[in-house]
Amino acid sequence: MSTLFTGFERIEEARERFTGKSFLAGLYDGRPDFNFLLTPPEPPEEKAAGEAFCKQVEHFLLHEVDPEEIEREAKIPERVIQGLFKIGAFGMKIPKEYGGLGLSYTNYGRVLTLIAGWSNILALTVAVPQSIGIAMPILLFGNAGQKKKYLPLVAKEAISAFALTEPMTGSDAANVRTEAVLDFSGTHFLVNGEKLWCTNGPIARYLTLVARVPALRVECEGTVEWIPAPEGQRADDHVHTAFIVDMATPGVQVRQRCQFEGCRGIENAHIALKNVRVPVEQVIGEIGKGLKYALTILNVGRGISIPAICLGMAKQAWQPTLDRANSRITFQQPLAARQTQQIRIGDMAGHLFAMEALALLVWRLADQHRYDIRIEAAVAKIFCSEHTIRFIRDAQTIFGGMGYETADSKHARGEAAFGIEQLVRDAEMYRIGEGATDILRPFVVREGLSPHLDRAKRFYADDLSILEQARQAMKLVRFYLPWYLRQWRKRPLPACPEFTHPQVGTMARDVERTSRRLARDIFRAMVRFQTSFQDEQRLQNLFESVGEDLLAMMATVLYAEEQTRLEGRMTVWELAEAFCACAKRRVVQRLAACRDQGDHLTAATGIQALKGYYPSLSSGIVHRRLEDYRAKPRAG
Repeated sequence: MSTLFTGFERIEEARERFTGKSFLAGLYDGRPDFNFLLTPPEPPEEKAAGEAFCKQVEHFLLHEVDPEEIEREAKIPERVIQGLFKIGAFGMKIPKEYGGLGLSYTNYGRVLTLIAGWSNILALTVAVPQSIGIAMPILLFGNAGQKKKYLPLVAKEAISAFALTEPMTGSDAANVRTEAVLDFSGTHFLVNGEKLWCTNGPIARYLTLVARVPALRVECEGTVEWIPAPEGQRADDHVHTAFIVDMATPGVQVRQRCQFEGCRGIENAHIALKNVRVPVEQVIGEIGKGLKYALTILNVGRGISIPAICLGMAKQAWQPTLDRANSRITFQQPLAARQTQQIRIGDMAGHLFAMEALALLVWRLADQHRYDIRIEAAVAKIFCSEHTIRFIRDAQTIFGGMGYETADSKHARGEAAFGIEQLVRDAEMYRIGEGATDILRPFVVREGLSPHLDRAKRFYADDLSILEQARQAMKLVRFYLPWYLRQWRKRPLPACPEFTHPQVGTMARDVERTSRRLARDIFRAMVRFQTSFQDEQRLQNLFESVGEDLLAMMATVLYAEEQTRLEGRMTVWELAEAFCACAKRRVVQRLAACRDQGDHLTAATGIQALKGYYPSLSSGIVHRRLEDYRAKPRAG
């Protein structure tokens, strides 16, 4: 077989090989490069610009934005959108030459955290145009004319959205069915299809659209290029291509504003496209590279926007939770005096500090523009979204019944109307959006194990003779025998001041040792399962989770060291140690679980259940299948 992860063929074709260093790629290979985690200090002028804009945004939030109104009306007022345009909030990452603010990724993350701490819905509305709307793909892949025309518009007046997901594809981005066919004149593409869950779609002026283009394959100096095949002509393939689509174009229809469990103020659309004429000048970059562009810009949302919004939501819940624990008296004692709550709050404190440390690390790495952070971005998204959900649910537990009641209901009788139940409902979206956790975990493993999988690919090819397969096996043995022996030898730490700090040095040695054990476990799993390793999602999830916690632990102790050295904050070590103690326990448990096969019995039960072997589990109620919930036509 040509690839071990056969479910990702198109994504495999679209992705680029690593072009820079990655800490996690090295960690999964037993050789973590700790120098990767040492980012240079933030330039003073950049930090000053970010702080100044944060003050401007904070004033706007306090005086112009009522988050309870957004939740109650399920709508962000137009005056708020226009006010954000006026202060430049929709152009934070657009260069100044195109009318934007030209802020760094770090400052962009800080501003989104600030906004999300007031209203995560508003933060999401601001983030989408700058993360996955037309601004980022045009900045990265657009031509000079597109930059000059569109960037000033989206910085100052025009909302944009991202149209990738379709009703039948969900997270399977490679299998979009929307088609864009070049017309006979060669001046326009005719687009037909549907897009679902387009955030900002109902209020957007422009879309970044990914569609399939019937195209002819052309080889030029050893590289493959795609030329769109005119309507009615033979095509070699239908290749993913990115377009700028004006929502005012005839044939674009917002069929529905989607409603969700939470995120009530979000503008999210089901969009139909019928014979939509898109000028060829509105193709972004090259024909056939739309999926690559989509995967690239999603790194911004995963690594910057989602962690920032999650961090802001957790920070929003932190102080009210402390106030509730200190003021709520039960059985003549405040909740804060009970050990159960003290443990819960200590765990929350450590994980909040870790989320901030990991998010800030990824933002700074993105600002360097010299690292391949696709794995780190995905891990930051997983870590911050998953732990924010847990954090907010812990806060809701401390609030008790008050945490289950809506803010409006509490407000009606004069209670402190903090909407923790709203945050609980809203937080789930960030686990799902821009790559659900269950999709990103195998993605992280695939990218992290890329050298191993590429090395073994030829051995598992279907067309090999027995002799050639033997030759490939010997090549693998010659490589992996010394490689495996090296996994038992410890490697030196970087000779730099940060790693001379006792707690940083101790943690780094622990991470380096665990990395070598993880690499050995991964290798044994790949040898054992061979081509079926692609189906061992239980192991993939365990491997990803161990790497995730190891990265978070290093980010946390380095952040604590920096704060101690630069600001004299000694108490941060208590936060770092609280998190690392929890993370170490998880790592030990997951490494032990790698050799436990108990989940295979559970999976077998799941297979039987899916085949309908346990009908008694739905007995005792009015039995309905999913299809029974489809709306029935009304009589007459």
